[in-house]
Amino acid sequence: MDAKVFAEKIKTLPNAPLLDIRTPAEFNDGHIEKAINCDWYATTFESQVLLLDKSKPVFIYCHSGGRSAAAVAKMNTLGFKEIYELAGGISSWKMAGLAVTKK
Repeated sequence: MDAKVFAEKIKTLPNAPLLDIRTPAEFNDGHIEKAINCDWYATTFESQVLLLDKSKPVFIYCHSGGRSAAAVAKMNTLGFKEIYELAGGISSWKMAGLAVTKK
């Protein structure tokens, strides 16, 4: 979903986890507020996402959409039911004028 719709959907599901699947260095350069860093390239990616409740909504994004598309496919095979992916990644979020944080 596009950045504005993604931002609005986050507001409607404030307790849903928001996964930033970029590397820790990318995450530290700026991320969406309340995002959890869960590096797609890390060997622990699958074990980290399996800690989440598969029956509840999850939000996911990367830099431009490539990694998140692969992660969504993987999470679907793991049994996740409701995944919201940010089209174009954080790049589209920034282009839409939405805020990022380094906290």
